Amino acid sequence: MTLSRKNNPPVVSSLILLVIAIFSFNLYLLPDKPVLLYDTKRLFVCALVIGVCLSLIFWAELRIRLVQRYMSASIGVRTLVATFFVLALIADLFGLYPNKGVVHYFYFIGLLFFTLCFSLERPSLKSFKLFGLIILCGFFSVFIGYSVATFWGDGATIRTILSYANPRFLNQVQVWLVIPSLYMVLVSKSRISYLFPVLNFAVMFALDARGLAVASIGGIILWALIDRKNRHEIIKIALFTLTIGLLISVIFLSPLPTYIMHGEGSRSLLDLRDNTANRWSLWYYGIEMSRFFGLGGDGYVCTSTQEIRPHNSVIYVLLNWGVIPALCYMALGLILFKQVIQEKRYRYRVIGLSLLTGLAYSLVSSVLDSPLSLLLACLFTGWFCGRTPLVKPVDYPRWVTGLLIIASLLSVLSVIYKASQRIKNDFYIHNEESVLRPQFWLGNNCPHHD
Repeated sequence: MTLSRKNNPPVVSSLILLVIAIFSFNLYLLPDKPVLLYDTKRLFVCALVIGVCLSLIFWAELRIRLVQRYMSASIGVRTLVATFFVLALIADLFGLYPNKGVVHYFYFIGLLFFTLCFSLERPSLKSFKLFGLIILCGFFSVFIGYSVATFWGDGATIRTILSYANPRFLNQVQVWLVIPSLYMVLVSKSRISYLFPVLNFAVMFALDARGLAVASIGGIILWALIDRKNRHEIIKIALFTLTIGLLISVIFLSPLPTYIMHGEGSRSLLDLRDNTANRWSLWYYGIEMSRFFGLGGDGYVCTSTQEIRPHNSVIYVLLNWGVIPALCYMALGLILFKQVIQEKRYRYRVIGLSLLTGLAYSLVSSVLDSPLSLLLACLFTGWFCGRTPLVKPVDYPRWVTGLLIIASLLSVLSVIYKASQRIKNDFYIHNEESVLRPQFWLGNNCPHHD
């Protein structure tokens, strides 16, 4: 990442968005290999974490810039972030599975460094074009999957898509792109810009993504409330693209093609509903399992008798690291909400609104756990943090440099260990559980010999 006095063009983030687009239209790994479809995305994130941490170890100027970025935040934000990670480390060290929890902890430390690196770049027109490419690739993954299942199979369901092992993983990528795609229409004079929100909404309807719909509409309403000047235009664009997206979904995806070919409507609406535990009972179960100081990393996944994802980011933090980190997480969310309302620069307001939309969806889905969605969360968080200028160079103790190097080294070793164990055991493909439950990997997240 090239460094300069000002925020840099999004070279690294552009490459990452391009790879996400490629992952979103993958004709090499087909749906009959769900483990690899999921795990290769996680390995990509792991490789990025390793690259950033190695850069921090050997690149003094990058370390200086990350310290500057951290110091540029308000004292409240710095205190909340520091408290979160200190208490998370304590929870992992004294949790149920410290050998697993500590490894997972340094993966998250690497993601923190990665997010700070994104704050040294700025979103550009190229970034928004790449968002459009991701939407386009996601649409064709659904369109081709549905078409093959409809015209050469028994009919399409929300599971008959390419590139993602589960349709919800695609929805979790989509949520970060709803506001940016509408923003492109708002500021662009080209009619082609309408294509991207239309296709994004078409996929949302076809996959029956109710959580995504609620979070997206909530984000759009908040945007309209904040932006008095463009309020009517935002609502008009949103309603138009939602309507056309619904028509595209009905005519080209579901249910009309299946009805024409097989004489029945799509079965997709019921495919996941019967297999997913009731959210309220799952959340109640998670809260009952929680402890004040947390179970430690992997404490829930290795002891839960229900789903290994609580499908709520606050409860996820509560289970892993305890009450105080959960309060820190919620406080940071409220600070973000306030900053988005106060933000005057339009592009950064859009980035912040996308963050709020993603966080809203994370309250009913594992948005901050799935690999590509988590990567986009880091990207948008870094960009939004980068809206404030860096503080002037400050003197700080040498131990800070040493701490950064040690933390980066431990992150590299932890991620390499985590990935190598998975690869060495051939992703557990030949000894897989009957129901593939996603967490860090897809299935076998807590084998006894790991």
